[in-house]
Amino acid sequence: MNRPSTTPLQKDTPLLGGILLRLALPRLLTRLVIILAAIALVNYCANSILQSGKAWLDFVLKLTGLSEILGKTVIDSVIQYQKYFWWFVILILILITISGLISYLRSSLKRGRAALVPLSDVRKLCAQLSPEGLDILNWVWKDQTQPVTVGILQTVLSQRSSGRARKLALARAQQLELQSALQSRPVNHPNAPVPTRVLPPANDAGQREPTLLA
Repeated sequence: MNRPSTTPLQKDTPLLGGILLRLALPRLLTRLVIILAAIALVNYCANSILQSGKAWLDFVLKLTGLSEILGKTVIDSVIQYQKYFWWFVILILILITISGLISYLRSSLKRGRAALVPLSDVRKLCAQLSPEGLDILNWVWKDQTQPVTVGILQTVLSQRSSGRARKLALARAQQLELQSALQSRPVNHPNAPVPTRVLPPANDAGQREPTLLA
């Protein structure tokens, strides 16, 4: 059995991937820097809390006078278990940071997909994509009154790898078969005259001989 050649696919994939990587690289570096900065900041805050937490707690107790109000036994218990409180504060800080990073990444991905593709890159694609790749680009780019975006190219790349070109060719062949069948079928004329029924002649009294129909 002869298998279809994968040469167009091997040519289209690196072409689309290279353009997408070059367009997304600045945004990827920005995301990486922000994530690393957030991790470093949380790590610094966690170390500061663990190292200075006891001193902060002693200062607050003395400042507010709670050490005299609560008594030595209660204060000793607070000092003994205060590390769990600080770990709880660190956990809350980590959860807030993770939530902020997820929100930022979602927004950044959305803006990245909406980024416009320069005309030079679209011209390069039109010149170097295989006919199947161009067919998929035309199918994905539904609203051609709007410019091509990075999201459109990402969809073209994923559809190129999933066999979309074969499906489009099959749909086009099926549509041709349907159009051919519609053109070759007999035409029904809605205004054609309806054949009339011939009745037997009437006698002198105006009556007709009975038939099988009436």
